[in-house]
Amino acid sequence: MSPEAGAANEGSRVSPGGFVPALLVMHADLATALLHAAASVYGEIGGVQVLSNEGLSKTQIEERIVSEVAHWRDGGLLLTDFWGGSCHTCAMAAARGHGHIVLLTGVNLPMLLDYLHNRDHFGVDELAERMLQRGRDNIRAQRGPGA
Repeated sequence: MSPEAGAANEGSRVSPGGFVPALLVMHADLATALLHAAASVYGEIGGVQVLSNEGLSKTQIEERIVSEVAHWRDGGLLLTDFWGGSCHTCAMAAARGHGHIVLLTGVNLPMLLDYLHNRDHFGVDELAERMLQRGRDNIRAQRGPGA
């Protein structure tokens, strides 16, 4: 979708910077490790921020998220590791009142790669839906010989 096509829906448009911004907020060094793994598949990655909760209080996590998303004029994606954890709850609180931000939780490598490949082609909502589907499609169980 072009920026012009999404102009009628403020929350759907691609950022003037050319892509939907994202912040990975995860426990310990998971965000950094996930971004590193994505770079080994995708190549050099720019414009994606990471935040660890390690050594931070909930208030500090929330303040740092607010600081990161403050410049997101047209919204963006907050990506967390699991529902209900401190990263998720702080991201949810920080997103309130800061534009059109979609919070995705349970983020895995296929979701992050889909984001990287499509962040400059889709708006926030469409990109979030793509990522959810990609994440679901890549969770599978394989059993038995020859698995």
